[in-house]
Amino acid sequence: PELGGGGKAAEGRGPVEEEGQTDERLRVLAAETTSQQERLQAIAEKRKRQAEAEAKRRQLEDDRRQLQHLKSKALRERWLLEGTPSAASEGDEGLRRQMQEDEQRARLLEESIGRLQKEIEVLEGAGLPAAAAGERPAAPSPAKDQKAD
Repeated sequence: PELGGGGKAAEGRGPVEEEGQTDERLRVLAAETTSQQERLQAIAEKRKRQAEAEAKRRQLEDDRRQLQHLKSKALRERWLLEGTPSAASEGDEGLRRQMQEDEQRARLLEESIGRLQKEIEVLEGAGLPAAAAGERPAAPSPAKDQKAD
């Protein structure tokens, strides 16, 4: 008459049965630990992608500001050149060279902006499951366009 649930009933089991249960518990614990490690790794990777995307967004904004500055500078310089007499002076040549350099920098910034936008899209899309990424519409819906009209 054992009412305690322990004692002799547990002693009645053989060592092989207890060892099998211990092995099973260890396997379950190992699987849980592995699963937790995988989740932690996924979280760390997601945070890393988010940090990279944020750094690229900051760079993108800096490049856009620089590009806007160069464009307004070029507009001012063209305006100044248009107001000068037709005889080219040394100052005009320097200004023209500077304008060409600025135009080259502007082209490089535009390329950088395009590249950064693509990299940000890739980083932001990397964290999405494949099914969710395929469900996103590639273009705005016509219903939204009609509302704006």
